[in-house]
Amino acid sequence: MEPEGQQGPKVYEFTSEPRILSDYESPNNTDSKWTYIAFGDWPQTIKAADVTVDRTKSRQMGMFTYYLGNDSNYYVEAKEMASGSGSQYKYSDGTQVGQNGASKKWFKVEPIVWRILNKDYAETGTALLLAENILTGGIKWDDSNNNYKGSNIRKWLNGNSGSKEVSDYNGDAGFLQTAFTETAGNFIAPTIVDNSAQSTLDAAGNLSQASKYTCANTKDKIFLLSEQEVTKEEYGFAEYNVSGRGNTRIRVTTDYAKATGAYQASEASSGGMWWLRSPSYSFDYDARSINDYGNAYNSGSVVATYGGVVPALSISLQ
Repeated sequence: MEPEGQQGPKVYEFTSEPRILSDYESPNNTDSKWTYIAFGDWPQTIKAADVTVDRTKSRQMGMFTYYLGNDSNYYVEAKEMASGSGSQYKYSDGTQVGQNGASKKWFKVEPIVWRILNKDYAETGTALLLAENILTGGIKWDDSNNNYKGSNIRKWLNGNSGSKEVSDYNGDAGFLQTAFTETAGNFIAPTIVDNSAQSTLDAAGNLSQASKYTCANTKDKIFLLSEQEVTKEEYGFAEYNVSGRGNTRIRVTTDYAKATGAYQASEASSGGMWWLRSPSYSFDYDARSINDYGNAYNSGSVVATYGGVVPALSISLQ
């Protein structure tokens, strides 16, 4: 029993609006000119050993059921499906990530950190944000081809919008409904996503267009970056074939992402592979991606489950 007049720790509050982080130090970008924002909530860090989870205290958020820990944080349980068994597949507490779904672990729900890439995205007056980490693995880009409009990964990102005015996809709950409360979701601007052949080029126009495999533009709240966007200097990115230490396209995997099968390189200065929305110009079953060294001259089979997901969105900063 708590002493009279004293209260226990405050239960975790899901973010209701974007919050600028004044003291955030990015593992991906040391340039101080960039602005970072905490917005939305997602399972990220493995549960501490001294925390217990109460299965009688739960909260449904989209596709997840969260349970309250005795530290007043929420947790989600996930099967361990590591894509490898090396030392890079260890959690932040030093324990090894399990494989093949034979075991489960709990992961703490925490605010998602984003970097503002551009404050007037596509001249819409909204800011373009990109997640700082690979948030999950285990998501196929698609089951058969690299048409982004009908892709599995687009459906997973946007889920059931409930309105054609928000997205032209309607399906089950996805990342949007899981990572954002209804209040927070209202800050996210419906975006016309450019899926033209031009968007499949790098920013300098050196790569071949994937004109045979492009699709119509889509309207979404959550999307992936294109080949063109991820090579724009004004977004803080280098040319498409630049890779290695200090590359700002490098994204590392969270504990939860490792558990769900996201690939992670063994070198400390590298990250994981993560998906773009652009199709490959060579085959209809490949989509473009960023490799573990930050190189954008990369593709992967759409049916692979080791690719990481790094969502993007746009919001009004007013």
